[in-house]
Amino acid sequence: MHKADLHHSNKTLQSKLENIFQLRRTRIVVNWDQDNYLDLLQHFGNPHKHIPPVIHVAGTNGKGSIIAMLRGVCEAAGMRVHSYTSPHLMHVNERIVLAGQQIDDDRLESLIDEALAYIGDKPLSFFEVISAVAFKAFSETPADILLLEVGMGGRLDCTNVIEDPLVSVISRISMDHTMFLGDAIEEIAAQKAGIIKHGVPCVAGYQGGGEQGDAVLRMVQQKAQQAQVPLFVYGQNFSISYDAQDAAQMCFSDAGGSSVYPVPKLQGEHQLYNAAVVLEVLRLVKAQGIDVLDGAISEGLQNCQWPGRLQRIDEIWPGGAEEHEIWLDCGHNDSAGEALAAQLKRWNDVQPRPTFLIVGMLGSKDSKGFLRPLLNGVSGIYAVPISSDPTAQSAKDIQEACGALVNVQSQDSFKDAVEEIISAVECPARILIVGSVYLAGEVLRFIRAS
Repeated sequence: MHKADLHHSNKTLQSKLENIFQLRRTRIVVNWDQDNYLDLLQHFGNPHKHIPPVIHVAGTNGKGSIIAMLRGVCEAAGMRVHSYTSPHLMHVNERIVLAGQQIDDDRLESLIDEALAYIGDKPLSFFEVISAVAFKAFSETPADILLLEVGMGGRLDCTNVIEDPLVSVISRISMDHTMFLGDAIEEIAAQKAGIIKHGVPCVAGYQGGGEQGDAVLRMVQQKAQQAQVPLFVYGQNFSISYDAQDAAQMCFSDAGGSSVYPVPKLQGEHQLYNAAVVLEVLRLVKAQGIDVLDGAISEGLQNCQWPGRLQRIDEIWPGGAEEHEIWLDCGHNDSAGEALAAQLKRWNDVQPRPTFLIVGMLGSKDSKGFLRPLLNGVSGIYAVPISSDPTAQSAKDIQEACGALVNVQSQDSFKDAVEEIISAVECPARILIVGSVYLAGEVLRFIRAS
């Protein structure tokens, strides 16, 4: 939980969010107060036991994208869809979607009031309170399905009170939140795979090549065997690739055969891997009575939205960006850097442009792991502050992460960095603003306010 998460245009609601924020600010191995959390759920009438069928999604990278695609597909099929995601970009309402609409301020405030009145000064975390509020809202609003994203880990996550989801999903697991989840990839994978439930099929997405990916899969397979559940693994039980004849199409294959679908609207080759998970999940829920036709799948993939994830913003940039491309992405770990690097190569193979990174990262993040895959072919890097976090990494920190491969300059803000690049380059550039959810939120608020 970060103080920037409290920002809200409704000042009364913001004040109440700040009250939650003050309840527990300690840093412990796992941010979890199970007894008080379950007590709050019981006060709310155990709403997690009275919600629509659940698809439960854990992992490090891609959770939100998988949910965004599933939501797009299910809504295209005429379903009423709840979703719970985190963190948010601009305001907390984004986390709780009720039958296709973000929870409104009045309802959110009313549920927070009820929660605060009951718990008093019990040291529940922000995420625990908002998760309980979300379950209460989900239980009171009719819907056909709930897409539920794990907050950070899995085994001890607030969302893991769900006992019998339709499917458990493990997206790509990377080194992140090591303070809470452990400093070895096996420890992190064990926490993430803690959502696997006895008798519930599990889909494990693409985990990358090399020893780290192998270690993740071994742990997920071990947890699946212990729970005696069928496990469907990317590269073993299902796969995806660009269509050899049409790059706007992708070919998906699994035990049921092969199918061709449009490439997702979400940018990046890594989104194909996320789409493969979505398609495998849809195959599994079909056996449980949720049958989504191919037309809805195609429509949903083409229309889904997930702001701040390789989002192109030059067309909405205040004052215009002339012929320059400006992209926004909140990736901040090694796997995110790898995915961005692959997409940059793909773009430059088709249309080469000088590429500039504008980087703002929290002090707790591994800037070296994130940036090193991106440095080949980058024309320049600008380090910028995150206004909501005075401990964000400095230009010196970013330079140390990059080594001697590229010179890092400092700017007072992302806006100043964009303006300097546009004024300095002689040909159209490709500008990526990257490194943090909180920086991405500031960019989108700036655009909206202009």
